Amino acid sequence: MVLPRAVARFNKRVTNRFLEPIARRSSGFAVVHHRGRMSGASYTTPLNLFTLDDRQAIVSLTYGPSADWVQNVLAGLGTFEDRSGRRKIESVTIVGRAVAWPALPRVVRLAVRLIRVREFLLLSFSAPDRSEENMPSGAGDRAARSAAS
Repeated sequence: MVLPRAVARFNKRVTNRFLEPIARRSSGFAVVHHRGRMSGASYTTPLNLFTLDDRQAIVSLTYGPSADWVQNVLAGLGTFEDRSGRRKIESVTIVGRAVAWPALPRVVRLAVRLIRVREFLLLSFSAPDRSEENMPSGAGDRAARSAAS
C-alpha cells in the first residue's frame, strides 16, 4: 500500500506550495524541476532526498512509480535543486529496497516499511551549478550583500 492518490492530489495542490521554498534550502530535501509529458508545462516537486554520494541519491516512491512527477522525470529527465545548487539529472533508475536501504536512516526505513513502499528512484546527477542565474530566487542578492559587507 503506497499512499492513496487522494493524498497525492492534496499534496500536489496544497502542501507542495508550502514545502517548495523550504525544500530548496533544507538538508535532506530537494526540488525536482520537470516538464509534463503531454502538456509540456513546467512543474516543480519537493522531495525527500537521501544521498548515496556526491553524484547519486535515493528518493522513496511513496505514491508509487506511476506518480506524474516520476513518469515525467523518467520520460524527459530534468534537474533538481538543493542547498548546493541546481543539478542536471543524468540518469534515473527504479530500484528496490536492497539498493535503497543503505541510504535511508533507520526511522525512514521503518516508515517506508509501514506504508509498504517497495520501489525507489536512484538519481544520478551532475555536479552543482552554482552560477547566479541557477540559484534559488534571492540567493544571488544575499550572496552579493554578504560579499559587500
